[in-house]
Amino acid sequence: MGDQLCISADSHVVESAEFFEPLAEMFGERAPRVVIDDPAKGPQLSLGDGRLGLTIAGFFQQNVDFTSPEARALLAKGYELARPGCYDVAERLKDQDLDGLDAEVIYPSVIFNVYQVEDLDILKATFSLYNDWAADYCKQFPARLFPLASVQLYDLDEAIKEMERAKAMGHVGLSIPASAPPNRRYSDPWYDKFWAAAQDLDMSLNMHIFTGATANHGMPFAQGTSALSFTGAAFTVADILQSGVCERFPRIKFVMTEFEAGWVGITLKRLDWAYIRGGGERTFGLPMKPSEYWRRNFWVTFEDDPLGIMTKDFIGVDTMIWGNDYPHGDSVFPHSQQVLSEILSDCTPEERWKMTVKNAVELYNLPFKLEGPDQARINHVPVPEVKSWRNSLPLATVGSATPMT
Repeated sequence: MGDQLCISADSHVVESAEFFEPLAEMFGERAPRVVIDDPAKGPQLSLGDGRLGLTIAGFFQQNVDFTSPEARALLAKGYELARPGCYDVAERLKDQDLDGLDAEVIYPSVIFNVYQVEDLDILKATFSLYNDWAADYCKQFPARLFPLASVQLYDLDEAIKEMERAKAMGHVGLSIPASAPPNRRYSDPWYDKFWAAAQDLDMSLNMHIFTGATANHGMPFAQGTSALSFTGAAFTVADILQSGVCERFPRIKFVMTEFEAGWVGITLKRLDWAYIRGGGERTFGLPMKPSEYWRRNFWVTFEDDPLGIMTKDFIGVDTMIWGNDYPHGDSVFPHSQQVLSEILSDCTPEERWKMTVKNAVELYNLPFKLEGPDQARINHVPVPEVKSWRNSLPLATVGSATPMT
């Protein structure tokens, strides 16, 4: 690493099929496990109750033109598409160098849909197993890989114990469902002891796309897990902001991840308007507008969202953190520096520094000394030129991923 830095606040590990074997030993056919239900779709996660999760290939298809027939054919390959860096940490650091990165905050992948499992024992066992596995993966290079633990929120006492255990293992925050169960929304004071514990432990609460407690992030349409997923996220944000959670817990930290950022501005504007028209503190019982709580207690990640960047002055540059989504199909790897140069072209050096370095360091208490805007990486090693970061990515890498051995 040099004097300049660039940190991805949304990167991933991809749990292997073997990862789930201990769960099968514990719970038999009820256990989450990787199966091939449709050979054309390749391996998928089975939730153990007849439902299937995301395709495994989608977690590895970066740099693919998804409009091509080749992309569809690649689904059957599944884990064969994995780059060596997905499982060999030394190789992963080479990919960081290729992409101009110095550190990554690490989310899970395959277990996203496990948040929908209703068996509490299976939830606890799966997340405990993952937290051990991810900590072991990241501890090999603890100055460049920073894991987030996963917890269930049905047994709060056990969730708090797991949060304490995770922090002791080196996890820098927690993944929780991006949408709560419909019968117990996050506005319910029942969660207060968990919010209090997260605040006291200074552990962020991260809500990643696809991690809803119900399908489609609680929305009554299939696009709730993809193109319109931000609608479920917006509901979660509104529920927390308007219910006083952030007033009762002023140091709590929520992170909305991989929903992009363009939806945040209009959501906050409408919430503020409702607050003002409703009589403000007299009606809502809150001394601050929703947007003010947002700027104090919320963060949002973006990947390649120029529309979100246009709203930065309203939602707050201090609340925005960038991630490359390595190694997923939505990832901008290995073109991150080109993407950043393009979408942040109208930003000041200080704004770029905040979104690619400072905000992540402060949010997760990462071990980097903050030295000011000159610390932000502007350019890195050359990579193939692309005029746009989506749909124009070269097809040269399609089908050329190195198979796992």
